Amino acid sequence: MLRCLIATTLLLALTHFVLPAEAADTSIRTDDLRCEYLVDPLGIDDLQPRLSWKLIPADHSVRGKKQSAYRVLVASSRMLLEQDRGDLWDSGKVTSDQSHLVRFQGTPLKSRMNCWWKVLVWDETDHAADWSPVAHWSMGLLDDQAWRDAKWIGLRGEDQPGIDTSDILKASWLWYPEGNASIDAPVETRYFRRSIVIPNDRRIKNAWCFFAGDDVVTFYVNGAHLGTGRGHPSLVGADIAGQLKPGVNELAVANSNGAADVPANPAGWIGVVRVEFEQGAPLLFLSDASWKSAGSVDEGWQTAAFDQESWVGAMELGRAGIAPWGIPWKDRWQSEHRRLPARYLRRQFQLDPNKEIRQATAFVCGLGFFDLYVNGGRIGDSLMNPALTGYDRRALYVTYDVTDSLRTGANALGVVLSNGRFFAPRDQNPMPMHNYGQPRMIAQLHVEYSDGSEDVLVSDESWKVTESGPVRASNEFDGEEYDARMEMPGWSAAAFDDATWSAADVMPPPGGKLEAQMVEPIRVTQILKPVQIVQPKPGIWMLDFGQAFYGVVRLRVSGPAGTQVSMKTSFNVLPDGTLNSLNDRSARNTDVYTLRGPGVETWHPRFRGNATRWVQVEGFPGTPTAESFAGLVTHTDHQPVGEFSCSNELINKVYSNARWGTRLQNRSVPMEPDRDERMPWSGHPAKTSESEGWVFHVARFYEHFLHNYREHQAPDGSLQEILPPYWLFNSRDIIWPSVVTIIPDWYYNFYGDDRLLRENYDMMKRFVAYHVQTNLKPDDTMDHCAYGDWVDTASIGGNSRNFGATSRPLMATAYLYHNCRIVERAAKLQGHADDERRFRELADRIRIGFHRRFFDPVSGTYESGTQCSCILPLAFGLVPEEHRPRLIEYLSHDIAVTHNGHTSVGLIGTQWQMQVLTEIGRPDLGFSIATRTARPSWGYMISKGATTIWERWDTDTQDGGMNGESQKILSGNYEAWCYQTLGGIHYDPQHPGFKHIILRPQLVGDLQWVNASHESVYGTVVSRWKRTGNHFVWQVTVPPNTTATAFLPTGKSSELQESGMAIGERPGIRILETRPDVTVVNLESGTYQFSGPR
Repeated sequence: MLRCLIATTLLLALTHFVLPAEAADTSIRTDDLRCEYLVDPLGIDDLQPRLSWKLIPADHSVRGKKQSAYRVLVASSRMLLEQDRGDLWDSGKVTSDQSHLVRFQGTPLKSRMNCWWKVLVWDETDHAADWSPVAHWSMGLLDDQAWRDAKWIGLRGEDQPGIDTSDILKASWLWYPEGNASIDAPVETRYFRRSIVIPNDRRIKNAWCFFAGDDVVTFYVNGAHLGTGRGHPSLVGADIAGQLKPGVNELAVANSNGAADVPANPAGWIGVVRVEFEQGAPLLFLSDASWKSAGSVDEGWQTAAFDQESWVGAMELGRAGIAPWGIPWKDRWQSEHRRLPARYLRRQFQLDPNKEIRQATAFVCGLGFFDLYVNGGRIGDSLMNPALTGYDRRALYVTYDVTDSLRTGANALGVVLSNGRFFAPRDQNPMPMHNYGQPRMIAQLHVEYSDGSEDVLVSDESWKVTESGPVRASNEFDGEEYDARMEMPGWSAAAFDDATWSAADVMPPPGGKLEAQMVEPIRVTQILKPVQIVQPKPGIWMLDFGQAFYGVVRLRVSGPAGTQVSMKTSFNVLPDGTLNSLNDRSARNTDVYTLRGPGVETWHPRFRGNATRWVQVEGFPGTPTAESFAGLVTHTDHQPVGEFSCSNELINKVYSNARWGTRLQNRSVPMEPDRDERMPWSGHPAKTSESEGWVFHVARFYEHFLHNYREHQAPDGSLQEILPPYWLFNSRDIIWPSVVTIIPDWYYNFYGDDRLLRENYDMMKRFVAYHVQTNLKPDDTMDHCAYGDWVDTASIGGNSRNFGATSRPLMATAYLYHNCRIVERAAKLQGHADDERRFRELADRIRIGFHRRFFDPVSGTYESGTQCSCILPLAFGLVPEEHRPRLIEYLSHDIAVTHNGHTSVGLIGTQWQMQVLTEIGRPDLGFSIATRTARPSWGYMISKGATTIWERWDTDTQDGGMNGESQKILSGNYEAWCYQTLGGIHYDPQHPGFKHIILRPQLVGDLQWVNASHESVYGTVVSRWKRTGNHFVWQVTVPPNTTATAFLPTGKSSELQESGMAIGERPGIRILETRPDVTVVNLESGTYQFSGPR
């Protein structure tokens, strides 16, 4: 009996741990190993991460390659893994073709644990391939205890500076000399200027202006907009230190008086500028009789070069305190354009000189943004860490392997903290903004020695801090200011003398849960050189990078110490060749570098970016060349997964513009890249995000995005249209926050991953329930819709119809129906039968109510009769079958005839229009829309020099009225249309994640060829077709472990060939159906070359 047990145990062991005896199958190999979609991620906090790999064929001509079984080994060391010992998990041989998202089911994972893994697969003939390359992931700090005694630290400070009331008491209310403005003034705008002198030999420490006006007052310094105040009871304060320069400076004010419903309509403004220096008494500049004024102005009136000879002295109405205004008190002032120096923190420490360091890991969360330094060197190549969140709900830490940067003996850690989105740079302009307080950080350094012992260093009051470093100010709206004269060489090295630094302040936690950052970081992904450098005026150089991008400009310069070079960015130029910054509104977008001299100096901002194409450079010593500047393209480092081109260059250019738009907007969340908003609006990502998925790997990106949403749902179930909520309003819209249902739905189809449907299921249900309980009417429709079909063609011409021409109740009801259907599907996938039935019944009621209220039986269309009012019902399945033909006919006529082949939709309609036209059998109309060049069209944008997609169809004539050439929201689902309709590559919702692929290109218009490829989670899908006369050639590649259904564009199956032979004789092909215009075949994996008559 004992002998039998020993034999059985030995047999099991051999089965479990020993490789198969037969030789490895070399026809396939396993590669691209990923843990939760990431390559070798550090510091994750998923306790059961999912593992994926791809099968790579040695020869694509071999067909039918697939996986029949797999074995995963996970070990706590690379050495164990190389010995084929999975001490953390050995799955054994699992009979399964699953190669995507295989869940780890081994030893419970703990904080800081290293996990090395590899996979062995068996092919369709049960032959084993070689082991895959080794991959790795590590665990983060999984609970509060794992952080040991780490504390949040920083430098305490006031969120806004104090102001001496006596300064205001010395100022006077001013107006243009006409009548008695303190009682009644005309409904006009009046203008004011004053020159001030900053001594050349004094260094500014702080400089602020405070002002108030009746009704609206706007303040400028040297032509730069500093802030706008509305209503006299409160002051507006703006930090102007970065705008002042030695010598003469120009202050300017515009004061507007609005219409009033009462007889008395006073007007005026009051203000003070206070400049403090490193040494000596401050300078005070008041609103008084020394100001000049004018009733009307010419262009450039705010600048120092303007000729004010015809201006007259301003009229003093009286000192602060006079009726009817009183005194704007300190407790009612708002702060705009706040400047905050970066905090530099350091900690010197000793590591045992008698021990060998095996591994060292740093875990850091620095809010808003941070850089980590070890022994004088910056760690990593990412910028603007960590990813954006609502910091009172989530705060993300980043994990670094710093083993190679440490040494035994003396060492030092350093962290640079910038405000980012944590310390809000403004209060109210253009909307109330969330301020989380002064920057702070928490960190842990964990050092493991070869003998198994460890050292742990945490952030606490033993750290030192200073704000006297070179980064004098930084925020995304206004720019970064860097004074190289204040650099502290070696500040993060062990030998640095930090005696003048103060002890770090222990700060309260931000309130959010500490979580691992599991989204790709922001990096520089491309470097551009200027295509043109011109000098429109003395002292001003204009750079054109030829392409709109998000990022910063790297400066290479040499000159005397103290020389200041400013770089202001935007998209367009004025007729005089200087920068047109009207679309930036109150955002300054100006980076300033002060030279330390002498020698060549290179610098670029690290804690902010901006959407730009043109750069206005002032103060550059000498004559710049192309080598003096570089454009650093910066965004979330998505892996490119798609390539598309075709014979129509306009379609290619629009595709390129949309692709650039994604790169501009995706910075850890989808967010505007320019002007003074830069908010993560939810209007466009719902379906546009799927379009992005064809071009970039966005799985982790949108998981992170929806996690933010999940954390910020209101108690009543409503959701904001901006999350994280850096602006504080909530319109309780139904359409824009529908990202929480639409993204999980396409994500499941696209990636074969139901996690977003599961994790966000409760949020989705509560969101729909809120609108049912609050907005659903007895007729089973709803009215509330905040934005409509934003900036559709009805908004052209600046007529304030930004909400579009389509019935907003129709749109709201359609989206409520669509959300119910998605929640119904999610409930079915998860086995929630009661929820499935409830949402199905609710959707059926809404469908009936929608048709009853909005359908017009006379015209056969829906309320408004716009393209969008047709597209949404067709996209969502709201149209009764008997009414579809007439509605399709109406829509087709509206596009082809009424609008001469053009679209008329806006932000919402563009997300669905192109795919709907394909689905209803009119891909020709989509091709027509895509190839128009008159307004409104993407081609029109290109004809006006656009290199991305505008927010408006008429951005070229709306300077200052809306965002500029930095958007992509009107691209809608364009990239997906390129791949699906033109390339013919489709996922199959019945077999999600491209496990089964539908291949059906549309040979539309005058297209002669299309090349499309997409790197799916199983491998590269390729579709390349070409037609010549009545003959076509079509090459397709189906990746291993998948199958496809291909629709060959001819019904003459007997004349079809594959690789020169009749398709019925070729391996991997099975004819499913022959129709008059198409032959349908099933394909196993492999590469095919079809040809035949068209």
